[in-house]
Formats: sequence, C-alpha cells, structure tokens
Amino acid sequence: MLLSVVMPTHDRAREVGRAAASVLSQDVEALELVIVDDGSSDDTANVLDRLSAQDRRVRVVRNEQPVGPCVARNRGLEVAQGELVAFCDDDDAWFPGVGPVVVDFLGEHPDVTAASSWHVVLHADSGGAAVFRGPLEYPSRHLLWQNFVALPFAVVRRHALSFDVSFDPDLPTGEDWDLWLRCSQEGLVRTVPHVGYLYTQHGGSRVTRTPEAQITGRRNFLAKHGAAMPASCRLFHQTVLAGYEQGRPAMLRALGPSGGASSRDAAWVGFLLASSFAAVRAGRRRRDPGLQSRLMASLLARVPT
Repeated sequence: MLLSVVMPTHDRAREVGRAAASVLSQDVEALELVIVDDGSSDDTANVLDRLSAQDRRVRVVRNEQPVGPCVARNRGLEVAQGELVAFCDDDDAWFPGVGPVVVDFLGEHPDVTAASSWHVVLHADSGGAAVFRGPLEYPSRHLLWQNFVALPFAVVRRHALSFDVSFDPDLPTGEDWDLWLRCSQEGLVRTVPHVGYLYTQHGGSRVTRTPEAQITGRRNFLAKHGAAMPASCRLFHQTVLAGYEQGRPAMLRALGPSGGASSRDAAWVGFLLASSFAAVRAGRRRRDPGLQSRLMASLLARVPT
C-alpha cells in the first residue's frame, strides 16, 4: 500500500533536505514524497531538483507565487497517489522507524481513519527539547474542544473517508485540527505511544503565532463546527476568543452573569480553563508539554455523552 507524504516548503533550502531525508529513510515498502515548493526565492528549487534526480520517489510541485502552507498542502494532496497520506513540514523531521510503526498500527486497526504518534518539541532558539506525550484515545466529541493530535503529523486512511482529504484555507490556524475532527466523525483517530516526530518551535514570527491568525482561525473553526458542539463547548471557544481579543478580563466577563451563559456551563468552562492554565505552567516546570493535553482529555471524559 502506497504511503504519500506531503511536504510544503518556502525559502528553506538549508532545512528541506534534512526533512526530506527523514521521510525517505523510512522502511516502508511503497513510499512517495510530494514536495510543494511554495514560490521560494532562495536556492530551494535547485535543492529539490537534486533530490528528485537522486531519488525517484520524490515528486516536486511548484507554485509560481506563495499561497501559504494550507493551500500548498492541498496542491500536494491533489497529485499524491497513495491510499495513505501523511505530512511533514520542511523544518521538522520523522524519526527513524515511525513510518512502519504507524502504518502497521493502521493495518491492525481497520476502524482507525487517522493515526499519529508522540513527538519531540524542539525550541529552535534555546535548543531545549521535551517529549510531548498526549492522550492515546479521544472521541470525536473531545476533538470539538481541543486538538489532541496537536501537530501536522498523522497518517490518514484516505479511502475510508467520504470526503477528499484536504485542509480548509479559511482556517489560518487550526486547519490540521479541523481535518482530524472530520476524520474522527467517520472513524477513530488515535495516537500511537511511540516518539516519532520532531516538531520545531520558532521564537520569531510565524503564521500560527500572530494574534490575528489565532483569532480568525478560532472564530472560523467555531462557525464551522459550532452546531455540533454542546453549549458549554461553544462557551469554551467564545471565552478563548475573548481572551485572544481583549485579554483575561474579557474572559472573566464572558463567564460572568452578563455573558448570558448558564451558571453551570460557566462554572464548568471556568474550571476547565483554570485547570488548563495550571497544567501548562506545571508542564513547563516538569518538561512535560503533553501534561495539559492529557489532563484535558481526562476531564472531558467525565462529562456524560
């Protein structure tokens, strides 16, 4: 069964070779790597030409002008031929052996539509790294609250889904979350307890860090999936949005009597947010960035269906 890995890249001639090599070194019987050069102006084109000349499994797609990683991934998905599709960003890497681990997991679990793994978070500026161990199981109703897959790495069983695998360009952030949620509505999404992916966090500007992108992404995610959410989940997202836009005082107002929510929902959402903030701080101290994710999954499991 062919595994297609889609990799968007833009002006990262120095990094993309390492990312590509990490995918091509996987011991997977049938593999292709689709690299989408998103209008690069550095030496990326020459690097990709050399890669494709050296390895016939590499396919290169070129955009004349940059369209952003979301649309670039979709361009790669349009030409990818695999029944299984996966992703790797140009500054990240697959660790040796993760390909067979996740592909074999899907083979053993036909009810799973997408599978991810634990990963290492690398802080580019400091060089510090920690393993993100998130929850292994999370039903679709939990993914309405939070992205438990947590990064753009999962292997998706394409033909098990009623829709074409693609990312929503109306979501400048959370586009991967949206995809995993849609997958979970037609089957199971799971995380394999194997550290298989290197995720690089940069201190500088990037689209997922800008307040405008965070606000637009969260607002559009809520508009797209709000009808499927219970009232408390909608309130959770509205409160987070208020925090993005106006800070902590606005979050408190959203949960107060003037916000219009029921006292029960407001109390539950306030407890979840306070627990989440505390878990993030504790996770930093303990070098355990997955602590917040595991705690949220545990708390949400207590809510009746």
